[in-house]
Amino acid sequence: MKAVIFLGPTLPIEEAKEILDAVYLPPAQQCDLVNAVVNERPDVIGLVDGVFLQSLSVWHKEILYALDQGIGVYGSSSMGALRAAETSAFGMVGVGKIYEMYASGDLIDDEEVALSHGPAEQHYCKTSEPMVNVRATFQAAHAAGILDEAQLDLITKVAKKFYFAERTFGAIFEAVSCKGLPQDTVEQLSAFVELNYVDLKRQDAIELLQTIERLEIEGSKPRVKFQFKRSTAFETLYNRDRQVRQGNSHLHQEAISNYVAIHNPGFHDLNFNALNRIVVLAFAEMLGLQARKEAVDAEAARYRTRKNLLQEDEFSSWLTASHINLDEFRALMGQVVLCRRMHRWFMIAMWMERTSKVILDELRLKNEYAEWVARAAAQDRLLRTNGAHTRLGGTHLSLNDLLAEHQDWSDATIDVDPEEWAQEAGFHTIGNLKMELLRASEARRALLELLADTTDSEREAVPAVHSPEPIQE
Repeated sequence: MKAVIFLGPTLPIEEAKEILDAVYLPPAQQCDLVNAVVNERPDVIGLVDGVFLQSLSVWHKEILYALDQGIGVYGSSSMGALRAAETSAFGMVGVGKIYEMYASGDLIDDEEVALSHGPAEQHYCKTSEPMVNVRATFQAAHAAGILDEAQLDLITKVAKKFYFAERTFGAIFEAVSCKGLPQDTVEQLSAFVELNYVDLKRQDAIELLQTIERLEIEGSKPRVKFQFKRSTAFETLYNRDRQVRQGNSHLHQEAISNYVAIHNPGFHDLNFNALNRIVVLAFAEMLGLQARKEAVDAEAARYRTRKNLLQEDEFSSWLTASHINLDEFRALMGQVVLCRRMHRWFMIAMWMERTSKVILDELRLKNEYAEWVARAAAQDRLLRTNGAHTRLGGTHLSLNDLLAEHQDWSDATIDVDPEEWAQEAGFHTIGNLKMELLRASEARRALLELLADTTDSEREAVPAVHSPEPIQE
């Protein structure tokens, strides 16, 4: 079982690794759980630490996405306890006392678990104290007889008023001294804190790691059934902000598309065609069209054939390199299915004209029209050579034979049933397609004959070379 743990100042990673063998990542910020699901493909995620203020915090929708993907998500101590209390109804599992206090409503403030700390290079060295630990430590001092009820209430209220980044025991003791707490009590309390500090966050983090470690043995993960809806905001997060791994780099999807925009020489057409596809899909949605499973299966098979991805290991490698999973691939194929349905609808509307104009206009936009007109004219001239055009009606080759021959001689491919392809390509009937393939076949034969005649003529034009007479001595 593969586990991913988001951990920072709550517990040193070296200690965590002694409890649980896992992938340890820094405190989570927005989109990090999505990144972990996509890039690490874990069985379980443990959320302990997360960031806020300086970066956007872990979003609840990310947790639901991980749960929807069948990944167990556990939380404790800090951001994990907060999010577990907020999403437990959907299956996130909270661990530890801090989670229980949030879940019961005894704690409601986010800042109860907040603290200021240094960067990862300094091992997240803390520079302030989280209120949950401060409160637990003072309660322990009360139980030890150092503080009475009134003093505990006073010092707890004083500590709570501090901004989380400025909450230290030194600052608390100084402030409470000004409130009348006896100096000897302050000194006793300071000594108690030094030796008996209650690190509730640490305890809960250890309990979370132990809980996940037991999953390795028990082999079970929690699962609550719910319907995950990919909102517009989530789609933005997933499709733009999500990071993918390429070697040692982690790139945002947006960064990749931006790079393509200014470096790919064919970006204009790429962008134009991509936007056209989205427009067609929007139109299909307006009409209430849906892609049937059978059509998606057929389109997926067609794509894999065209891209030579028939072997499962090759296809799996392609999915990984393309940074999509099988469901996303099928969704993409579903888009193609809907586009083809919209194409067929327009083809029926343009039954007589078909696609002649739109194809030729597209060639004009690509500045390729003149080239293809010249090639079509060259074929026409070949057909008129030696009466090749008169043989068009006398062939006994089948459609499949003509297709096979054409694909052997050209780069063109017909990757679906010929009749379906003929409709897509703008032919009125399958007979029209066969006639065009026959024209191409006869043109090739005429060209070969012409080349053979030229070669024979060149041989005849070369004078014969005779061996010299032997010299008589």
